[in-house]
Amino acid sequence: MVKDCYASVKKRLAQAGIEDFSFETDVIFEEVFSRSFKLDMMIGRLDRKATDSEVSRLNSMVERRCKGEPLQYVIGKWEFYGMELSVGDGVLIPRQDTETLVDTAFELVRQKSSVRATDLCSGSGCIALALAELLNKNGTQYKITAAELYDKAFYYLEKNADRYSSLNVRVQKLDALNPDSLAVNGLDLDIITCNPPYLDDEDMSKLQREVSFEPKTALYGSSDGLDYYRIISRVWKNALTDGGYIVFEIGYKQSKAVESILQGEGYHSVRTVSDSTEKPRVVLGQKTCGSRSEYDFSD
Repeated sequence: MVKDCYASVKKRLAQAGIEDFSFETDVIFEEVFSRSFKLDMMIGRLDRKATDSEVSRLNSMVERRCKGEPLQYVIGKWEFYGMELSVGDGVLIPRQDTETLVDTAFELVRQKSSVRATDLCSGSGCIALALAELLNKNGTQYKITAAELYDKAFYYLEKNADRYSSLNVRVQKLDALNPDSLAVNGLDLDIITCNPPYLDDEDMSKLQREVSFEPKTALYGSSDGLDYYRIISRVWKNALTDGGYIVFEIGYKQSKAVESILQGEGYHSVRTVSDSTEKPRVVLGQKTCGSRSEYDFSD
């Protein structure tokens, strides 16, 4: 019976050391049996024998989770800012913390009649798509590009952009660390967003089991975790229009270092924004009118 399978799966996940085994059991069963699984079970709709295909799919998902694979990969999707996004091997899982970056970016440009934006290291496209949704609801005209380098992540970026095609987010395969990428992406951006790889050597040595399944290319930001901030803030400064913003997600211990990097590159109004738990989560800076970096593609 389905209800017997439910009890068995909950026990298996608990024995595997899954902390929130009850919640995760519900999520897996909703995926296999019904979106309204709990209600269906309460009124007896699932008081039946599970089919062979259901049992096979259920066992496969539970085995993967018990081996440590993230729940999001197991079910193949996750929610971000009210949007259901496809995820899987090779792409960073969207996290609620990143909603702070989206909120911050939106507040910076919401008063503009039109916005040109690029999201670097875009992964699943969660930031670009959520920002596009907010601007769309705000009645703002916009052109947003979601840029990603790695093939596996780009697959999910394209898939999610296609699913939310009405938002007209353009996807672009490019290397955010390569100065030549500016010529491909275009200039005169009002805002650049980026959740770069920012873990350092110490962080990587202490990864939780589930996080270790996510791509190292989306996690590791060099020995001190700061390389992407250093390079992107310098290279992409020339892509910004005068007064345009660059907005980074950061690790909890990186706010002062990233602020210093932006100030050293000549950005002004540099500040840190905390998330809902009061942890430093976002650092932003504004391009000073007329300033340019050593990489100049205006000619």
